[in-house]
Amino acid sequence: MPTQPAKKDLAAQAKSTRHGPPPAPGTRPAKPVNLYNFWTKEWLAIDAAAPPAPATINRFLRDHFTNKPAAMEPRLVAMLLAAASHFHSDVVDVVSGFRHPKYNLILRKKGHQVARDSQHTHGNAIDFYVPSVAAQVLQTWAKAQKLGGVGLYPESGFVHMDTGPIRSWSGE
Repeated sequence: MPTQPAKKDLAAQAKSTRHGPPPAPGTRPAKPVNLYNFWTKEWLAIDAAAPPAPATINRFLRDHFTNKPAAMEPRLVAMLLAAASHFHSDVVDVVSGFRHPKYNLILRKKGHQVARDSQHTHGNAIDFYVPSVAAQVLQTWAKAQKLGGVGLYPESGFVHMDTGPIRSWSGE
């Protein structure tokens, strides 16, 4: 009759595998990417090998006006990590993640360039920039990802990416 492993052995094994396997000998572990939320002034370090729970990401990308989070499309954070990797940056600045429909309406009434049924209101869009990377260069990279919509906002210096239909535009 086989013996059952002790609880402490199971706990130790779970701890050792929680963060995935260590890098191969002689290789460097991946650097975390530090996301900075422009509106809330918060930082979130993300290790691609062990990303935070969706609730943590949802809270970080919450609407700054209502302070309400929403379920964010996971591919958006993957795109932020991919952009950081591509441009050899350990920082990505997030301008906007989730936008509450109420806040979206306020922005529309004030004449801001926001869609009536914005992908932001569904948790499917993110506006961001990578420090020291020109917005036009970031836009070219974003379009090549073929994830969905890509908007360039040259005056503000950020790019919009969403998981809706593939399309592109330029705003102010």
